[in-house]
Amino acid sequence: GIGYAPRNENGRGYTWTIDKLKAEGFTLEEMVAAGVARDGEEGRRAIDTFRDRVTFEIADASGKIIAFGGRALKKDEKAKYINSPECVLFSKGRTLYRLKQAREIASKTKASGLVVAEGYLDVIAFERAGSGAVAPMGTSLTEEQLQLVWRASGEPILCFDGDEAGKRAADRALDLALPHLGPDRTIKIAYAPNGEDPDDIFRRAGAGALASLLAAASPASDALFERERARRPLTTPEARAAFKTALKGAANKRAAPDTKRLYFSDLMA
Repeated sequence: GIGYAPRNENGRGYTWTIDKLKAEGFTLEEMVAAGVARDGEEGRRAIDTFRDRVTFEIADASGKIIAFGGRALKKDEKAKYINSPECVLFSKGRTLYRLKQAREIASKTKASGLVVAEGYLDVIAFERAGSGAVAPMGTSLTEEQLQLVWRASGEPILCFDGDEAGKRAADRALDLALPHLGPDRTIKIAYAPNGEDPDDIFRRAGAGALASLLAAASPASDALFERERARRPLTTPEARAAFKTALKGAANKRAAPDTKRLYFSDLMA
C-alpha cells in the first residue's frame, strides 16, 4: 500500500495523475470530488493533489481505499505530510490508518489490543515487528477513532513519539478516554524514549525493542497519577491537597458511577 506520486515526465508539470485519469475516461470534476486533484493557485488550472510524494493508501474498516496520505521527499516543502481532502468517502476524524490489517494481526497473534501510534511509518514499524497498529490522520486522536479502536480490541496501547508533541498527544488521549473508561474499556500508554519514535526504535534495535516498549506500557490510572504528580512539587500540604483534588476530579469524569470509587481507590493506593 505504499507508492509514489510523480510529476510529469519532464519533471516540472503538476498534472501526471490528471492526465492518466483523463485517458481512462474520468472527468476533472470527479477527480476533484475524490481528492486526487485540486484547483491550482492564483487561477492556474487544476493540479494533482499529490506530486513528488511517497503515498500511503488509506482504507475504511472493510479495506476499501478511500483516500491517500503523502509524505514530501523535499525538505523545503511547506507540509511534510498531507492527506486527501475530506469528501463524501473520507473523514479524517472517523478513519484510522491500517485498521483492517491491524485487526487481522491482533486476531492472529491473540493480542489483548491494538497499538495506536502517531504516523504511517510508526504503524508500518509495528506491523513489521508483528503488532497490529493504527494511526489517526495527522491530527489528535478523536473520540470516534478511540471508539473504533475499542470495538476492534479490548485494551489498546497508545504509543506516541518521545518528544514534547508526543507527550501532549498522550495527555490529550488520556483526557479523551477518561469519561469512557470501565471494566471492558481500558487503555495503556507506552512512552517512547526522548527524541525517538517507534520507527526510530525499530530501525535501531529491531522488533524486540518495540515489544519491550509495549510490555512496559502503563495502565491509565498509573499514567494519570504520574502526570498529575509531575505537575507540582508535593512538598507542602497545599500541594498534596491540590494533587488529591486533581486525581479525584479525574476519577469523577468516569461515566459509570459504580466504578468511580474503585478507580479512585486505584489512583490513591
